[in-house]
Amino acid sequence: MDNFIWKIKNFRWKYEYSVKIVLLLLFSALYFLLYINMTAISLYFHNFNSLFKNDLQFYSFYVGQGESSLVIAGDTAILFDTGLEEYAENLCDELAVILSANNISEIDYLILSHPHTDHTGGAEKVLSRFNVENIFRSKVLSPFEEYIEGYVVTSDLDYIEVIDAIYEENANMFFIEPCVVDTGEAIIQFWTPQNVTYSDENELSPIVTVSAFGKTVMLTGDATSDTEEEFLEILGEEEIKVDILKVSHHGSDTASGSAFLEKISPFLAVISAGIDNTYNFPAEEVMDRLYEAGVNEIFVTKNEGTIGLGLLSSSYKEANGFIFHDDALMLTLYFLILFMIMAVKFPHKRRYCLNYKNILR
Repeated sequence: MDNFIWKIKNFRWKYEYSVKIVLLLLFSALYFLLYINMTAISLYFHNFNSLFKNDLQFYSFYVGQGESSLVIAGDTAILFDTGLEEYAENLCDELAVILSANNISEIDYLILSHPHTDHTGGAEKVLSRFNVENIFRSKVLSPFEEYIEGYVVTSDLDYIEVIDAIYEENANMFFIEPCVVDTGEAIIQFWTPQNVTYSDENELSPIVTVSAFGKTVMLTGDATSDTEEEFLEILGEEEIKVDILKVSHHGSDTASGSAFLEKISPFLAVISAGIDNTYNFPAEEVMDRLYEAGVNEIFVTKNEGTIGLGLLSSSYKEANGFIFHDDALMLTLYFLILFMIMAVKFPHKRRYCLNYKNILR
């Protein structure tokens, strides 16, 4: 105790303290400047506008073990699902980058495939950040909505909050059913589901195609093999060529059957799966079936992060990688660098006394 008191009484300000404080202030200012401008910095390092101009654009966002995709056709933006809530901030930042690069100010269509949080968890954040013109949702009702015969009533509190957020928006709302929507720049076709007796909520996921510039993107949510069979029955002898297939259920073996893949003959396939996910998705069987069906290349978000693709001719183009910012990781790095600055030893400021002896030497 006496030694501690002596140190306080005899404390002397050292030159290295001043250096460390200046470095800490400069680093902190730089860190927070980068943090609050992450979206603008991402936009600077991307070349979406020049790379994808006049293309049918497709993006699959990295949202962990969830799903969220964006299709842009001209000035029309179509967002399919919103991923997990914990990735909602990143999702919105990346959406802002892409929409800004295309001079688009709003989301024209938001499609929520089915009431699972890995597909709808970011919906409230998206609705609060962006103006959404039209919302399509599955036939799942809140207990506070008027009952519709044949529709499912949910008790899931997370999805009830999503429904409440939808009603707070000044948007046109539709329940998903087989139909065709002509946006003026793209054709959105909802093929399924027609069978309203499905017991598995994944089966409520529609198979949706977006066609523009002579190209077609197919979105499937968590559609199952039963959903695919229904789609094949509806399609019958009609031919359909899919340029980009968003593979169902994160690459689970519950879908992507051989008959389905052979019918649509996808040129490219994209799978949304989380890093080190406990299901070990995508399943090897699905990967094999995709290659057997003649898929040119398979993109997986757990390997590549957010994926951007542009289709105009017979070839395709891939966007630059995104800059991700994980809040927990960034704060950890921040304090780690602070610790390193505090721990480093700086040379003492020396005082030299010039006298005749020094001069003579």
